[in-house]
Parts: sequence; structure tokens; C-alpha cells
Amino acid sequence: MIERYFKPIMDHKMDLQERTFRLVTGFTITALVLMLLGGLITGENTESLLLLSGCIVLVMLTTAVCISRKQTHTGAALVALFLLIFFFLNFFASGGMYGGTPLWLAFFFVYVNLTLQGVRRLIFLGGCVSATVLCYYVDYLHPEYIIAHTINVAHMDSAVAVILVGSLTGAMILFQNYIYQEETRITNEQKREIQELSEAENHFFSSMSHEIRTPINTIIGLNEMILRSDVSDEVAENAKNIQGASKMLLTIINDILDMSKIESGKMDIVNVSYETGVFFSDIINMIWIKAQEKDLQFHLDIDSSIPSQLCGDEVRIKQILVNLLTNAIKYTSEGSVTLSVRCERRGVNRVRVYYSVQDTGLGVKQEDIPHLFSAFKRIDEEKNRYIEGTGLGLSIVKQLVDLMDGEINVNSVYTKGTTFLVTLDQDIIEEKELGTFTLESRGKLAAGYSINRALKRQKHIF
Repeated sequence: MIERYFKPIMDHKMDLQERTFRLVTGFTITALVLMLLGGLITGENTESLLLLSGCIVLVMLTTAVCISRKQTHTGAALVALFLLIFFFLNFFASGGMYGGTPLWLAFFFVYVNLTLQGVRRLIFLGGCVSATVLCYYVDYLHPEYIIAHTINVAHMDSAVAVILVGSLTGAMILFQNYIYQEETRITNEQKREIQELSEAENHFFSSMSHEIRTPINTIIGLNEMILRSDVSDEVAENAKNIQGASKMLLTIINDILDMSKIESGKMDIVNVSYETGVFFSDIINMIWIKAQEKDLQFHLDIDSSIPSQLCGDEVRIKQILVNLLTNAIKYTSEGSVTLSVRCERRGVNRVRVYYSVQDTGLGVKQEDIPHLFSAFKRIDEEKNRYIEGTGLGLSIVKQLVDLMDGEINVNSVYTKGTTFLVTLDQDIIEEKELGTFTLESRGKLAAGYSINRALKRQKHIF
């Protein structure tokens, strides 16, 4: 019976509060039984012994019933109530302040703090303080209400109380420490196992992505040759389907690889000098065709005062904007997608760039906005079930922005559209302003930049 009661205390799978209740209440019952035996030996008065016997029976029955019904919180409160009533009455029945009860009142504070929580704990602590004050008040003003001890019984009662309360408190502290140390050890082991599993998972995704990308790129290359050949309409149609599926698969693989790099801390931000005009041209060349395929208008609003040359991670900034623009096109069935860029000077050689991507698509409910950047999370699954994607894109965008110490904000009206605003600080390499940049001018600018690069390379050779 005793083994069956105490065995769950060592089971870390059991609720910690129930384990603590079993431990502390079990020790308390043991101490009360020893207190009863000590009272019989020392010649304690009948009233005190009867009160103690009744308290032991009530505590044992309450503990057994509440554990069997898995209501340990209620059991702890009931046991605390019985103990408080017993200690209060026993104070008057066993010598008052010259007996052992004051020490048991002190022990009651320990019991309440270990077994109760929240409001119940505060109520019982307040009750114990009130009961203690009342006991000493009555003992001081009306000592006639106290059943006095003889000097011998008072000394023995006090000594027994000191030994029992001290031993009980010390044992509970030792067992509590043991339980918490075991919990800490198990938590650390689980943490280490999770970390090892995460590292193995990231290694697997990284290896898998690298291994799959090679044949996928081969398929895309060979399929491109078929599309450029003189083939029948049926073969061309199949080749286009293969091309679309292959590119989608490659995008998914790249997203998984990026996510595994970010989670493993291997994603590095590499700041380089880049031409802003060519940067925007590259992005638009990748995006505007996708907008045309869905009969969407693609608007461009680039601040003419942006420096023509900046220093930042061109590849990752481009990835952020392409992801946001692709996402906007994907979730917009009619209307337009707009890319707006403006800048703000932050110092002599520093600029803050604001990239805004706005669409007239499905929009996002306000309660769903906090979940937009969660990995593998698809918002409004019922409406978006036919839209392809892994749910990784926005999560990658958020983490890339964080890696560059930037900010990303979302403003959306459900069924009306969404606006993403990315803010990044970058260094100025060339003070010359970009000037007017439109969809029509981007081709000339890119061509001019290619010629300039060729001339610089030729000059360097000679």
C-alpha cells in the first residue's frame, strides 16, 4: 500500500503537482501519526489526542479519495483546511504557546506553499496568519481558555514538535530537490535529443535538396531543348507542362534548402555593391510576365532619388521581393500588383529603403495576420486549396529580413487586398541618383550597364 502510494512520485510522466501533493501529504500523515504516538508517550491530554486522531483519519480518507478520482488540487485544499482547523483547536488543547502547536502552524505555511496554487494559496496563507494572530491574542489576554501543560509535558511536546517539523521539512526539501533535479536532467536530455534530431533533419533536407536539384535542372535543360525544336503542338504542350511542373518542384526544393539553412544558422548575409537600376530590371523581368499570364496590371513606382549604387545582400533582397511579388500575383485573380520603392537618408553614407508590394487580391483576415510568417502555414485553406505552394515563402522572407536587421509589416483588408512593407538600411556606394525608372526604361538601362561592364573589363585587361 505504501509502495503503491509513493511509487508515482518518482514517475516523471505524472503531473508534478500531483507528485508534490502525494509527497508532502504522505510525510505530513507520517508526522501526525508519530505526533500521536509521542503524545501517548508524553502523557498529552485526551482532548488533544482525540483532535489529532480525527485529523489523521480525515486527512487519510480525503487523500485516498482525491487521488483515486484524480482531483489532487481539491484534495490539497481540503487537507489544508483540516490541518488549519486542527492546529487552531489544538493550540488551545495542548498548552498554547508553551506547547508544540506553534511549530506546526509554521509548518502549515510550508505545506500550503508546496501544494496549493493561485488564489487558494493566498486564501490559506491569509487564514493561517489570521489563525496564528488570534491564537496568540487569546493566549495573551485570556490564558484561562488554554488547557495548560505541566512543565515536563510542555518541554517534551515542544521537543517532539521541533524534531518532527524539522525532519519533515528537511525531508520534503530533499525530495523536492531530487524531483526537480530529475526533471531538469530529463528536460536537458530531451533538449539534446531534439537538437540532434533537428540537426539530422536539416542535414537530410540539405543533402536531399542538393541531390534532387541536379536531375531537376537536367530535366529543365533537356525540356528547354525540346521546346526550341520543331515539334508537334501536342509534344510542345506536354513539354510546357513538364517545364511548369519542374520549375515548381525546383522552387519548393529551394525553399526547403533555404529554410534548413536558416534554421541551422548557416544562412549568411553577404553585402556587396550593386546597381539599383539593374537590380530592379532583373526583378521586373522575372515578375511582369507572370502578371501578364493572369491578365493582371503590373504597376511600378520607383523613387527617382534612390542612389544608383548601394551596398547590401543583393541576392537575398531580390529573393525577398520576388517572393512577395510572386505571392501577390498568386493570390490575385483580377486587378493589379504594385511594386513601390522609396528611400530616406539616414546619414552621410546611409539610406533606408522602403519596399512596398501591394495587390488587389484575396486579402487576409486580421486574426490570421500573426500566422502569415509561420512555416508550412496556409491561411484560409478552403479558398486557397487550388493555389500551389508549400507555405514556406513568407516564413523565409521574414527570417531573411530579420537576418538583415530589417522590418516587415503587413496591412490587409479581407477580400480587398494586401500590402507588405519591407524596410532595410543599406550603405550608399554611388551618390548619383537613379532617376526615372519605368517598365519601358528598364531594358535600355540594363543594356547600358552590360556595355559599361564590358568596357571596364576590357580596360582592365589592357
